Amino acid sequence: MHPGALLVCSRRGILFAMSLVTCLAAGSARESVAHPHVWIEGRADVLFGPDGAITGIRQSWTFDEMYSAFASQGLDSDGDGTLSREDLQPLAELNLESVAKFGYFTSLQTLDDAEGADFEEPVDYWQDYDGLRLTLHFTLPLAEPVDPKAVKTVFDIYDPNYYVGFSLPKTDPVTLVAAPEGCRPKIGRAKALKKEIAEKLAQIPSTVRELPPDLFNLTSGNANSIRVACK
Repeated sequence: MHPGALLVCSRRGILFAMSLVTCLAAGSARESVAHPHVWIEGRADVLFGPDGAITGIRQSWTFDEMYSAFASQGLDSDGDGTLSREDLQPLAELNLESVAKFGYFTSLQTLDDAEGADFEEPVDYWQDYDGLRLTLHFTLPLAEPVDPKAVKTVFDIYDPNYYVGFSLPKTDPVTLVAAPEGCRPKIGRAKALKKEIAEKLAQIPSTVRELPPDLFNLTSGNANSIRVACK
């Protein structure tokens, strides 16, 4: 299942959409035709253990208003006019299930290990809604802690197929939690795509869930990254 399955519509319950365009049909051409189909602004907390090793990453993904408007419909189970964590918990679970096969769009590379590090299943996940935008909160624990003093570590957060567009907020995109003294993050933001590449992305129908190889090669590696350096 592709990230397009992030979209969850409600009609007397929750229906898990097969494609993002199903619920964006009423939206503008920009949202319903061009890649990407969902926009996410993400913040990250890099978590450290008592021994100074990185134990995981906690993320908050704030979705665009179009996705949020459709996904939040009909979820007020108690009819009190607000969406509580309890109301939104099934949506949080379905969103995480839909991106599990894509590694939650998150990878950790230690610069001396081309294979990177493995994450366990997400924990402490929940979702909230401010009336305009939904935000999904979750933590990805590392299967084995990584010592940033021994190896340079880099988190990448992006969708290589550009079905989902990720960005980092301008202020405070990353926090190091309980990090040893001398540790700092270095933020790398995904670069704006060249006009001709963006135009090619815009021409790809919503039913195409993976980029053609030539276009994939042109966009590959353009990720939001967090390098953790500790002295």
